[in-house]
Amino acid sequence: MEKVTVTIICTNEEKKIRGALESAKWADEIIIVDGESTDKKLAI
Repeated sequence: MEKVTVTIICTNEEKKIRGALESAKWADEIIIVDGESTDKKLAI
């Protein structure tokens, strides 16, 4: 069976990243590409 990967590209989206991750829970893999954020997104 094939796997599905979701890629989220973002910068300083601390307030929105949790919702994005929740909406992609169905995927086999989630990759976040960070554009040099200065917020606390990576801790989430």
